Amino acid sequence: MSSQLVRDRDGHAGFTDGHAGFTLIELLVVVGLIGTVLAILTLGIRAASDAFSLRRAATIVMSETRRAASSAVAEGVDYTVEFKLSSPYGITVYRQTAVQRTFAGQEWPLSVTIPTAGTTAPNCTTPGNAANACVTFKPLGYAVAGGTVQLLSRNGVTANIAITAATGRVSVGP
Repeated sequence: MSSQLVRDRDGHAGFTDGHAGFTLIELLVVVGLIGTVLAILTLGIRAASDAFSLRRAATIVMSETRRAASSAVAEGVDYTVEFKLSSPYGITVYRQTAVQRTFAGQEWPLSVTIPTAGTTAPNCTTPGNAANACVTFKPLGYAVAGGTVQLLSRNGVTANIAITAATGRVSVGP
């Protein structure tokens, strides 16, 4: 069968050889390009998700630590923030020895850990687990002992929360 040049009623020309469509090479190139774009997007979304999780964990630590310090002053009792250094990671806030709030499991971002090596806050005495780090705020607003709590995302990015003992000041850094 030979191909013929045919015109439709609007005057557009086309061939009628029965071989219209795409070649296998053309299809493979398009599928390869789509796969490459999807891989790049997936990596970007994962990195953005890890960065968001790290910021969320840092926000939880900062706000709860500051809340504990101000509550100690307002109520005239000790408040302790415990940082869980093993899975499941998270923090627990104690009013004297009673648990007030816990941030672990669903509330704590699963892609963020609190590594022992990067955390210089002292070990817990009472309340809490002695293997974890704790910062206790006194009714005058200062921390019994300061230190740093390091947060680590799954892609290796860190955030350091510094707690100053003399003033109870809480700040975040890289």
